[in-house]
Amino acid sequence: MKLETNARMLKSALKTVARATRWSSSIPVLGTVLFDGSTVTACDLDQEISVTMPVKSAKGSACIPHKTLLNLVSHLPGEEPVRIEAGEQGATLVFSSGRYDLPTAPVPDFPRLELSGEAKSIAIDGDGLKTALAFVSPFMSTEETRYYLNGVCLDVNDAVATDGHRMGVHPLGFDGEAFQRAIIPHAVVNALLLMPAPKAISIATEKRPMVDIRMDGARIRAKLIDGTFPDWRRVVPSMSPNAAHATLDRASLMHIAGRMASFGPSSGLSLAWDAERLAVAAKVWGGEVTARETMPVLSPSSGGNCTYNAHYLKSVLQVLRSDVVSFKCQDAHSPSAWRGDGDGYALLMPMRQGEDALATNLLSQLTAGKRLDEAA
Repeated sequence: MKLETNARMLKSALKTVARATRWSSSIPVLGTVLFDGSTVTACDLDQEISVTMPVKSAKGSACIPHKTLLNLVSHLPGEEPVRIEAGEQGATLVFSSGRYDLPTAPVPDFPRLELSGEAKSIAIDGDGLKTALAFVSPFMSTEETRYYLNGVCLDVNDAVATDGHRMGVHPLGFDGEAFQRAIIPHAVVNALLLMPAPKAISIATEKRPMVDIRMDGARIRAKLIDGTFPDWRRVVPSMSPNAAHATLDRASLMHIAGRMASFGPSSGLSLAWDAERLAVAAKVWGGEVTARETMPVLSPSSGGNCTYNAHYLKSVLQVLRSDVVSFKCQDAHSPSAWRGDGDGYALLMPMRQGEDALATNLLSQLTAGKRLDEAA
Protein backbone atom coordinates (compact mmCIF):
# COMPACT_ATOMS: atom_id res chain seq x y z
CA MET A 1 0.00 0.00 0.00
CA LYS A 2 1.24 3.50 -0.82
CA LEU A 3 -0.51 6.79 -0.12
CA GLU A 4 0.61 10.39 -0.72
CA THR A 5 -1.39 13.34 0.62
CA ASN A 6 -0.87 16.12 3.19
CA ALA A 7 -1.33 16.21 6.96
CA ARG A 8 -4.49 18.32 6.85
CA MET A 9 -6.34 15.97 4.51
CA LEU A 10 -5.26 12.91 6.45
CA LYS A 11 -6.16 14.44 9.81
CA SER A 12 -9.60 15.50 8.53
CA ALA A 13 -10.36 11.99 7.28
CA LEU A 14 -9.20 10.36 10.52
CA LYS A 15 -11.29 12.72 12.65
CA THR A 16 -14.38 12.08 10.54
CA VAL A 17 -14.21 8.30 10.94
CA ALA A 18 -13.18 8.47 14.62
CA ARG A 19 -16.72 7.82 15.92
CA ALA A 20 -16.62 4.32 14.41
CA THR A 21 -13.37 3.23 16.09
CA ARG A 22 -12.89 1.39 19.39
CA TRP A 23 -9.49 2.24 20.78
CA SER A 24 -9.89 0.17 23.96
CA SER A 25 -11.56 -2.88 22.41
CA SER A 26 -10.34 -6.41 23.13
CA ILE A 27 -10.44 -6.88 19.34
CA PRO A 28 -7.36 -4.93 18.14
CA VAL A 29 -8.50 -4.52 14.54
CA LEU A 30 -11.45 -2.38 15.71
CA GLY A 31 -8.92 0.27 16.75
CA THR A 32 -7.52 0.49 13.23
CA VAL A 33 -8.63 2.21 10.05
CA LEU A 34 -8.64 0.56 6.67
CA PHE A 35 -6.87 2.43 3.89
CA ASP A 36 -8.15 1.23 0.53
CA GLY A 37 -6.81 3.48 -2.19
CA SER A 38 -7.94 6.99 -1.26
CA THR A 39 -10.75 5.75 1.03
CA VAL A 40 -10.39 5.57 4.81
CA THR A 41 -12.84 3.35 6.72
CA ALA A 42 -13.49 2.65 10.40
CA CYS A 43 -15.91 0.03 11.75
CA ASP A 44 -16.90 -0.79 15.34
CA LEU A 45 -19.29 -3.64 14.35
CA ASP A 46 -22.34 -1.37 14.82
CA GLN A 47 -21.50 1.40 12.38
CA GLU A 48 -19.05 1.88 9.54
CA ILE A 49 -17.87 5.31 8.37
CA SER A 50 -15.94 5.80 5.14
CA VAL A 51 -14.35 8.95 3.75
CA THR A 52 -12.68 9.50 0.39
CA MET A 53 -9.92 12.08 0.76
CA PRO A 54 -7.96 14.13 -1.79
CA VAL A 55 -4.60 12.47 -2.51
CA LYS A 56 -1.62 12.88 -4.79
CA SER A 57 -1.53 9.13 -5.35
CA ALA A 58 -3.02 6.04 -3.69
CA LYS A 59 -2.94 2.31 -4.28
CA GLY A 60 -3.29 -0.85 -2.23
CA SER A 61 -4.74 -1.37 1.24
CA ALA A 62 -3.60 -1.59 4.86
CA CYS A 63 -4.99 -1.46 8.42
CA ILE A 64 -3.17 1.04 10.65
CA PRO A 65 -3.94 2.00 14.30
CA HIS A 66 -6.25 5.01 14.23
CA LYS A 67 -5.29 6.72 17.49
CA THR A 68 -1.54 6.53 16.85
CA LEU A 69 -1.88 7.89 13.33
CA LEU A 70 -4.25 10.70 14.33
CA ASN A 71 -2.01 11.81 17.20
CA LEU A 72 0.96 11.91 14.86
CA VAL A 73 -0.56 13.93 12.00
CA SER A 74 -2.17 16.32 14.52
CA HIS A 75 1.34 17.56 15.33
CA LEU A 76 2.28 18.28 11.72
CA PRO A 77 1.66 21.51 9.75
CA GLY A 78 -1.48 21.22 7.66
CA GLU A 79 0.23 21.49 4.27
CA GLU A 80 3.08 19.13 5.21
CA PRO A 81 3.30 16.37 2.56
CA VAL A 82 3.05 12.89 4.08
CA ARG A 83 3.63 9.47 2.55
CA ILE A 84 2.46 6.17 4.00
CA GLU A 85 3.84 2.89 2.79
CA ALA A 86 2.68 -0.42 4.25
CA GLY A 87 3.51 -4.05 3.72
CA GLU A 88 3.59 -7.32 5.63
CA GLN A 89 6.09 -6.00 8.20
CA GLY A 90 4.15 -2.85 9.12
CA ALA A 91 3.70 0.70 7.91
CA THR A 92 5.98 3.72 7.62
CA LEU A 93 4.84 7.35 7.63
CA VAL A 94 7.35 9.77 6.14
CA PHE A 95 7.33 13.58 6.05
CA SER A 96 10.02 16.18 5.31
CA SER A 97 11.90 15.85 8.60
CA GLY A 98 10.86 12.52 10.04
CA ARG A 99 9.97 8.87 9.67
CA TYR A 100 7.69 6.83 11.95
CA ASP A 101 7.33 3.05 11.81
CA LEU A 102 3.86 1.85 12.79
CA PRO A 103 2.24 -1.57 13.31
CA THR A 104 -0.50 -2.91 11.03
CA ALA A 105 -3.28 -5.46 11.30
CA PRO A 106 -4.22 -8.03 8.64
CA VAL A 107 -6.56 -6.50 6.07
CA PRO A 108 -8.77 -9.66 5.90
CA ASP A 109 -9.50 -9.26 9.64
CA PHE A 110 -11.08 -5.84 9.17
CA PRO A 111 -14.90 -6.13 9.62
CA ARG A 112 -17.34 -4.79 7.05
CA LEU A 113 -21.07 -4.21 7.44
CA GLU A 114 -23.32 -5.43 4.65
CA LEU A 115 -27.01 -4.73 4.17
CA SER A 116 -28.96 -7.98 4.40
CA GLY A 117 -31.95 -8.62 2.18
CA GLU A 118 -33.34 -6.16 -0.33
CA ALA A 119 -32.37 -2.54 0.36
CA LYS A 120 -34.93 0.16 -0.40
CA SER A 121 -33.64 3.50 -1.70
CA ILE A 122 -35.37 6.57 -0.21
CA ALA A 123 -35.53 10.04 -1.75
CA ILE A 124 -34.62 12.61 0.90
CA ASP A 125 -33.92 16.26 1.54
CA GLY A 126 -30.50 15.96 3.19
CA ASP A 127 -30.50 19.44 4.67
CA GLY A 128 -34.01 18.92 6.02
CA LEU A 129 -32.96 15.65 7.61
CA LYS A 130 -29.96 17.23 9.33
CA THR A 131 -32.06 20.15 10.57
CA ALA A 132 -34.60 17.75 12.06
CA LEU A 133 -31.93 15.55 13.66
CA ALA A 134 -30.13 18.55 15.15
CA PHE A 135 -33.38 19.73 16.77
CA VAL A 136 -34.42 16.44 18.35
CA SER A 137 -31.04 14.83 19.11
CA PRO A 138 -30.59 16.49 22.56
CA PHE A 139 -33.65 14.54 23.73
CA MET A 140 -32.32 11.06 22.92
CA SER A 141 -32.16 8.74 25.91
CA THR A 142 -29.03 6.92 27.10
CA GLU A 143 -30.87 4.54 29.43
CA GLU A 144 -29.90 0.97 28.58
CA THR A 145 -33.12 -0.65 29.81
CA ARG A 146 -35.18 1.33 27.30
CA TYR A 147 -32.76 0.86 24.42
CA TYR A 148 -35.44 1.70 21.84
CA LEU A 149 -35.26 5.33 23.01
CA ASN A 150 -31.48 5.55 22.41
CA GLY A 151 -31.86 7.20 19.03
CA VAL A 152 -34.13 9.17 16.70
CA CYS A 153 -37.28 7.67 15.20
CA LEU A 154 -38.11 8.68 11.62
CA ASP A 155 -41.88 8.39 11.75
CA VAL A 156 -43.58 9.23 8.46
CA ASN A 157 -43.09 13.03 8.22
CA ASP A 158 -41.39 13.64 11.58
CA ALA A 159 -38.15 13.01 13.43
CA VAL A 160 -38.82 12.25 17.10
CA ALA A 161 -36.64 11.65 20.15
CA THR A 162 -37.51 11.35 23.83
CA ASP A 163 -36.00 10.31 27.14
CA GLY A 164 -39.33 10.14 28.94
CA HIS A 165 -38.92 13.61 30.46
CA ARG A 166 -38.56 15.66 27.28
CA MET A 167 -39.54 15.04 23.68
CA GLY A 168 -38.51 16.82 20.49
CA VAL A 169 -40.52 16.67 17.27
CA HIS A 170 -39.45 18.23 13.97
CA PRO A 171 -40.76 17.78 10.41
CA LEU A 172 -38.40 15.95 8.07
CA GLY A 173 -39.31 18.09 5.08
CA PHE A 174 -40.00 15.01 2.95
CA ASP A 175 -42.14 11.88 2.99
CA GLY A 176 -40.41 9.47 5.36
CA GLU A 177 -43.01 6.70 5.33
CA ALA A 178 -40.54 4.36 3.61
CA PHE A 179 -38.36 4.45 6.73
CA GLN A 180 -41.06 2.35 8.45
CA ARG A 181 -40.44 4.09 11.80
CA ALA A 182 -36.74 3.24 11.72
CA ILE A 183 -34.75 4.21 14.82
CA ILE A 184 -31.35 5.73 13.99
CA PRO A 185 -28.90 4.99 16.85
CA HIS A 186 -27.43 7.73 19.03
CA ALA A 187 -23.88 7.28 17.69
CA VAL A 188 -25.00 7.41 14.05
CA VAL A 189 -27.05 10.58 14.61
CA ASN A 190 -24.08 12.33 16.23
CA ALA A 191 -21.74 11.25 13.42
CA LEU A 192 -24.17 12.33 10.71
CA LEU A 193 -24.53 15.82 12.22
CA LEU A 194 -20.78 16.39 11.75
CA MET A 195 -20.77 15.32 8.10
CA PRO A 196 -22.11 16.80 4.83
CA ALA A 197 -25.84 16.63 4.14
CA PRO A 198 -26.87 13.16 2.89
CA LYS A 199 -27.57 12.74 -0.80
CA ALA A 200 -29.22 9.30 -0.67
CA ILE A 201 -30.30 6.72 1.87
CA SER A 202 -30.95 2.99 1.50
CA ILE A 203 -32.61 0.96 4.23
CA ALA A 204 -33.01 -2.76 4.78
CA THR A 205 -35.53 -3.86 7.41
CA GLU A 206 -35.55 -7.62 6.86
CA LYS A 207 -33.55 -9.90 9.18
CA ARG A 208 -31.07 -7.30 10.49
CA PRO A 209 -32.32 -3.68 10.15
CA MET A 210 -29.60 -1.50 8.62
CA VAL A 211 -29.19 1.84 6.92
CA ASP A 212 -26.75 3.09 4.28
CA ILE A 213 -26.32 6.88 4.16
CA ARG A 214 -24.34 8.38 1.29
CA MET A 215 -23.03 11.91 1.01
CA ASP A 216 -20.38 13.74 -1.01
CA GLY A 217 -17.11 11.91 -0.42
CA ALA A 218 -18.37 9.90 2.55
CA ARG A 219 -20.70 7.13 3.67
CA ILE A 220 -22.19 5.77 6.89
CA ARG A 221 -23.46 2.22 7.07
CA ALA A 222 -24.95 1.14 10.39
CA LYS A 223 -27.28 -1.16 12.24
CA LEU A 224 -30.62 0.34 13.18
CA ILE A 225 -32.04 -0.12 16.67
CA ASP A 226 -34.04 -3.34 16.49
CA GLY A 227 -37.04 -2.31 18.55
CA THR A 228 -40.38 -0.51 18.47
CA PHE A 229 -40.55 3.20 19.21
CA PRO A 230 -43.51 4.19 21.43
CA ASP A 231 -46.64 5.77 19.99
CA TRP A 232 -45.43 9.28 20.82
CA ARG A 233 -48.50 10.99 19.39
CA ARG A 234 -50.55 9.70 22.32
CA VAL A 235 -48.64 11.93 24.76
CA VAL A 236 -48.96 15.11 22.69
CA PRO A 237 -51.61 17.07 24.61
CA SER A 238 -54.71 18.48 22.98
CA MET A 239 -54.82 22.00 24.31
CA SER A 240 -58.22 23.54 25.06
CA PRO A 241 -58.85 27.21 24.19
CA ASN A 242 -58.42 28.14 27.86
CA ALA A 243 -55.09 26.35 28.31
CA ALA A 244 -52.49 28.33 30.23
CA HIS A 245 -49.98 29.96 27.90
CA ALA A 246 -47.29 32.64 27.80
CA THR A 247 -44.82 34.23 25.40
CA LEU A 248 -41.35 35.02 26.76
CA ASP A 249 -37.89 36.25 25.87
CA ARG A 250 -35.95 33.01 25.35
CA ALA A 251 -32.50 34.24 26.39
CA SER A 252 -33.77 35.78 29.63
CA LEU A 253 -35.52 32.61 30.74
CA MET A 254 -32.54 30.47 29.73
CA HIS A 255 -30.20 32.62 31.84
CA ILE A 256 -32.55 32.30 34.81
CA ALA A 257 -32.64 28.52 34.42
CA GLY A 258 -28.85 28.43 34.13
CA ARG A 259 -28.33 30.52 37.26
CA MET A 260 -30.72 28.48 39.36
CA ALA A 261 -29.36 25.14 38.09
CA SER A 262 -25.81 26.20 38.99
CA PHE A 263 -26.54 25.78 42.70
CA GLY A 264 -27.11 22.04 42.32
CA PRO A 265 -30.13 19.69 42.40
CA SER A 266 -33.32 21.43 43.46
CA SER A 267 -36.99 20.81 43.91
CA GLY A 268 -37.43 22.21 40.41
CA LEU A 269 -38.01 25.58 38.82
CA SER A 270 -41.42 26.75 39.92
CA LEU A 271 -43.04 29.04 37.32
CA ALA A 272 -46.12 31.19 37.84
CA TRP A 273 -47.38 33.88 35.49
CA ASP A 274 -50.18 36.28 34.73
CA ALA A 275 -50.75 38.72 31.88
CA GLU A 276 -47.78 40.91 32.85
CA ARG A 277 -44.99 38.93 34.50
CA LEU A 278 -43.46 35.53 35.07
CA ALA A 279 -42.15 34.60 38.51
CA VAL A 280 -39.52 31.86 38.81
CA ALA A 281 -38.39 30.32 42.11
CA ALA A 282 -36.37 27.31 43.26
CA LYS A 283 -35.16 25.77 46.52
CA VAL A 284 -31.94 23.73 46.49
CA TRP A 285 -32.12 20.26 48.04
CA GLY A 286 -30.22 19.86 51.31
CA GLY A 287 -29.22 23.51 51.40
CA GLU A 288 -30.48 26.88 52.43
CA VAL A 289 -30.47 28.49 48.99
CA THR A 290 -33.78 29.83 47.76
CA ALA A 291 -33.74 31.58 44.39
CA ARG A 292 -36.35 34.05 43.12
CA GLU A 293 -36.42 35.97 39.85
CA THR A 294 -39.01 37.65 37.70
CA MET A 295 -39.28 38.71 34.05
CA PRO A 296 -41.96 40.26 31.85
CA VAL A 297 -44.45 38.33 29.76
CA LEU A 298 -44.27 39.61 26.18
CA SER A 299 -47.89 39.23 25.18
CA PRO A 300 -51.25 38.76 26.84
CA SER A 301 -51.39 35.34 28.44
CA SER A 302 -53.67 33.01 30.30
CA GLY A 303 -52.13 32.74 33.76
CA GLY A 304 -50.97 29.47 35.26
CA ASN A 305 -48.22 27.68 37.14
CA CYS A 306 -45.97 24.63 36.69
CA THR A 307 -42.65 23.21 37.88
CA TYR A 308 -39.83 21.81 35.73
CA ASN A 309 -36.37 20.34 36.10
CA ALA A 310 -34.01 23.28 35.48
CA HIS A 311 -31.63 21.36 33.20
CA TYR A 312 -34.48 19.95 31.12
CA LEU A 313 -36.04 23.39 30.72
CA LYS A 314 -32.70 24.86 29.67
CA SER A 315 -32.18 22.10 27.06
CA VAL A 316 -35.58 22.83 25.54
CA LEU A 317 -34.83 26.54 25.31
CA GLN A 318 -31.46 25.81 23.68
CA VAL A 319 -32.95 23.91 20.72
CA LEU A 320 -35.70 26.43 19.98
CA ARG A 321 -33.12 29.00 18.79
CA SER A 322 -35.39 32.03 18.44
CA ASP A 323 -35.60 35.35 20.24
CA VAL A 324 -39.09 34.64 21.54
CA VAL A 325 -40.64 31.36 22.73
CA SER A 326 -44.18 30.45 23.69
CA PHE A 327 -45.54 27.56 25.68
CA LYS A 328 -48.89 26.08 26.60
CA CYS A 329 -49.97 23.67 29.31
CA GLN A 330 -53.43 22.42 30.12
CA ASP A 331 -52.65 22.38 33.85
CA ALA A 332 -49.71 22.14 36.24
CA HIS A 333 -49.63 18.33 35.98
CA SER A 334 -49.75 18.00 32.19
CA PRO A 335 -46.89 18.19 29.66
CA SER A 336 -46.30 21.61 28.16
CA ALA A 337 -45.60 22.31 24.49
CA TRP A 338 -42.80 24.79 23.73
CA ARG A 339 -42.29 26.48 20.37
CA GLY A 340 -39.98 29.03 18.81
CA ASP A 341 -40.27 30.51 15.33
CA GLY A 342 -39.16 27.27 13.62
CA ASP A 343 -41.11 24.19 12.59
CA GLY A 344 -40.20 21.95 15.52
CA TYR A 345 -41.61 21.82 19.03
CA ALA A 346 -40.67 20.25 22.33
CA LEU A 347 -42.76 18.66 25.08
CA LEU A 348 -41.63 19.01 28.67
CA MET A 349 -43.00 16.92 31.53
CA PRO A 350 -43.58 18.69 34.87
CA MET A 351 -41.94 17.56 38.10
CA ARG A 352 -44.33 15.54 40.23
CA GLN A 353 -43.02 16.68 43.60
CA GLY A 354 -41.89 20.18 42.83
CA GLU A 355 -42.25 23.26 45.00
CA ASP A 356 -45.21 24.61 43.03
CA ALA A 357 -46.12 27.18 45.67
CA LEU A 358 -42.78 29.03 45.58
CA ALA A 359 -43.43 30.98 42.40
CA THR A 360 -47.17 31.25 43.00
CA ASN A 361 -46.57 32.97 46.34
CA LEU A 362 -43.91 35.22 44.79
CA LEU A 363 -46.25 36.26 41.98
CA SER A 364 -49.10 37.04 44.36
CA GLN A 365 -46.84 39.22 46.53
CA LEU A 366 -45.50 41.11 43.52
CA THR A 367 -49.04 41.63 42.26
CA ALA A 368 -49.97 42.99 45.69
CA GLY A 369 -47.29 45.65 45.29
CA LYS A 370 -44.34 44.18 47.18
CA ARG A 371 -40.86 44.62 45.78
CA LEU A 372 -38.84 41.51 44.88
CA ASP A 373 -36.41 42.11 47.76
CA GLU A 374 -39.33 42.23 50.20
CA ALA A 375 -41.00 39.02 49.06
CA ALA A 376 -40.99 36.13 51.54
